[in-house]
Amino acid sequence: MRRPPRHRTLRTATARAGDPLARVALVFSAGLVGISFAAIFVRLALPAPPVVSAFYRMLFASLALGSWLLLRGRRLELPRRSALAALASGLCFGTDLALWHTAIVHTSVATATLLVNTTPVYVGLYWVLVLRRPLSARFALGAALALAGASLLLGVSWQEVAGPRGAALALAAAVFYSGYLLLMSAARRAGEALPALFLASLGSTLVLLLYTSLGGDPLLGFPASSWLAMLGAAGVSHLGGVMGIVWSLRYLPAPVASVALLGQPLGTALLGWWLLGEALSPLQALGGAAVLLGIVLASQSARRD
Repeated sequence: MRRPPRHRTLRTATARAGDPLARVALVFSAGLVGISFAAIFVRLALPAPPVVSAFYRMLFASLALGSWLLLRGRRLELPRRSALAALASGLCFGTDLALWHTAIVHTSVATATLLVNTTPVYVGLYWVLVLRRPLSARFALGAALALAGASLLLGVSWQEVAGPRGAALALAAAVFYSGYLLLMSAARRAGEALPALFLASLGSTLVLLLYTSLGGDPLLGFPASSWLAMLGAAGVSHLGGVMGIVWSLRYLPAPVASVALLGQPLGTALLGWWLLGEALSPLQALGGAAVLLGIVLASQSARRD
């Protein structure tokens, strides 16, 4: 008899791990708040070049994580496969940051943010075509609704998306972002969050140092405001945000996580309204509601499948 395809649902994943669904949702939501500050920190770090600010974000985060492991007397006790997956995910994440930050220079922040969050498309295709795992129509509807809502929320027009260089860089960043999610999910199946995040951060730091060197960007000579912003990116967006996402990836199927991460543009828009005085139009508010509804539909599909 042909065995049914393996499909880890949201309910069974959390039940086997012994963590209630509400706790996973809370930690993931807290992570979303942290990473929602990322674009704001990139802006505040200017005149530091975007790729340089990404490098220092990862360097400071790696130093903090390494120190934490040493102070707690923890070793990198990860299975070899998990360690390699975590390191590879870091290479993908560093490349994603370099491409996305560069895309911001060649297109609007809104366009770059929308296109880099098209990960549900790539993760969904990998899930179905490579892993041979089914995704329901409810999930597809939720992902499409969340993407459409993000487009309204960010105020992106087709003319902006069709811009050649910036759009291409942001879409390429989304491919590497998808690789990061899939590889980190694999690393977290048998590995703890803290060692996995440290290895991933180390890989991101190394690849960003390479990109910075190839680009000839200066590493010093920035004002104090830039350094504070880069420290904030490391502490709030990475240690506070990405750590929550990485912890949750052990319990969330990667496709659901990719859709839920569309909450980042909503969080960034709300922070921009609160901190920078950037008003939200009724159409943007409608887009934000569509993002939330899409996330709910996608997560419900995982619980029912």
